[in-house]
Amino acid sequence: MKDSGFTRGRKQIGRTVGVRAPAKVNLHLEVLRQRHDGFHEIETILQAVSLFDELRVTLIEQYPGGEPDIELKAGRGMAGISADETNLCCRAARLFCQETRFSGRIRIHLDKDIPAAAGLGGGSSDAAAVLVACNHLFKARLETGDLEKMGAQLGSDVPFFILGGTAMGRGTGTDLTRLQPIRPCQFLIVKPALDLKTPEVYGNLKMGLTVNSAKANIRVIKPLLVRFPQENWPGFNRLEDVVLPSQPLLQRLVLELRQSAPVAMLAGSGSAVVAVFSEGFDVTEIVEEYVNAGLYVKVVGPHAAGVEITDD
Repeated sequence: MKDSGFTRGRKQIGRTVGVRAPAKVNLHLEVLRQRHDGFHEIETILQAVSLFDELRVTLIEQYPGGEPDIELKAGRGMAGISADETNLCCRAARLFCQETRFSGRIRIHLDKDIPAAAGLGGGSSDAAAVLVACNHLFKARLETGDLEKMGAQLGSDVPFFILGGTAMGRGTGTDLTRLQPIRPCQFLIVKPALDLKTPEVYGNLKMGLTVNSAKANIRVIKPLLVRFPQENWPGFNRLEDVVLPSQPLLQRLVLELRQSAPVAMLAGSGSAVVAVFSEGFDVTEIVEEYVNAGLYVKVVGPHAAGVEITDD
């Protein structure tokens, strides 16, 4: 009989994978209605961008069933972010074990370059990265759709980071349709020292059960994406109606960037602002202006994938 490597139900693995987790921007975000369960129905166009958190996930020991032993080690950029069991990374690893009935000792090291509470989806992307890493380490062989369904239990943006690229999201954002890739362009991300919590932003919408009709019909959006970013881009962010009147600094940033960029809007639920420029546009002076003002500034391109294993 072939030795399985398990001793008293436990097997030493000691295997590590590196995973990079991209940020996202919303090219369009309409809030259609509030559901009876308190969640909001939305219609959004999501784009992964080349701003990444980096994770190293180690399966130290594997055992069948039982509670996993999960530890999150805080690396770069983790100041002020909880590294306990409430972190989405730990919740993702625990959920994976519960759903698959694999278990073991898991260590996660997280370096963050995506700012938190900015509307860029960093926490959700990190959770997706842990699901992908666990699927690889445990050799569970789950399909992308299975991981997306699992991710939906953690947050509305998590499934998108499994899929990646350019996609339309409906429902609570988890009903995804892959769209054609946008052409090369530059995303200028600017964030002041201000954090906004997504539940609070949506809570301030004060919507009834029915409000808006869908705007981003896929038959309309597909031909427009070929020319993105163009000045007549019809996409918008409905959450600006809530955030900008109460945050003068963000409102000023959006208005300033719209003077030079064909597309500029609040990133998701904020507090970052995203301006989109053509690939050849020189953004040097704009970048220097906001860097000198002490703001967080990044210039990144579109990312055609979702979370990716970088080394094994």
